[in-house]
Amino acid sequence: MIFCSYRWARCTLLCLLAALLFGCSNNSTITRSYVDPVLKKMDLEGVLIIGVAQQRSSRIKFEDAFAKALARYNVRAVASHTLLSQEKATADEVIAVAQANNLDTIMVTRYMGAMSQDVYHPGTIYYGVTPAYGAGYYNGFPGYYGHAYEVAYQQPVWTTNTTHTLVSDLYVTESREHLWQAVSDTIQAGSADKLRHDAIGSLIGNLKDEGLLD
Repeated sequence: MIFCSYRWARCTLLCLLAALLFGCSNNSTITRSYVDPVLKKMDLEGVLIIGVAQQRSSRIKFEDAFAKALARYNVRAVASHTLLSQEKATADEVIAVAQANNLDTIMVTRYMGAMSQDVYHPGTIYYGVTPAYGAGYYNGFPGYYGHAYEVAYQQPVWTTNTTHTLVSDLYVTESREHLWQAVSDTIQAGSADKLRHDAIGSLIGNLKDEGLLD
């Protein structure tokens, strides 16, 4: 019975360790944000999504992903690459396209670059405990409650965290006034798709926190 309890406890703890090490869902945080308290009371209906990136493919993927994420909140969001063929449209051209498509806000998100930092993770020993049985246990207080045993040992390691920064701004189409801004820092923990998903998630979370999304 003790052996079975040991194996069960060991398997359970290893599963928990795996969940802690690999189960992180979002690695993005908002470091700064601003919303105009007057403008946010407007009844906004549609938004033109503009991603500013060096590669067109990155722009298209970001705009499509952001528009899809906003659509889940019943926002009529349109990716700019579907309406603007040129890579560097002027402000007047962007305004004209937004007005022609009845989009009363324009969201511009710029990729500001990445920063890498080395991080040291000290080693850790994880222990389990088995119950103490036997004559000594029943005849009196044995001086302990169980036997501790080592379950797993995590070696000390150095890792490199790469943080990507995005700045997102929301403008009112008609007046060109600045409605909202947020700066997100996202630690890359997987593929480019995962990075994009985490960054967009944090930006949408801030829009909700600021009262711009229901």
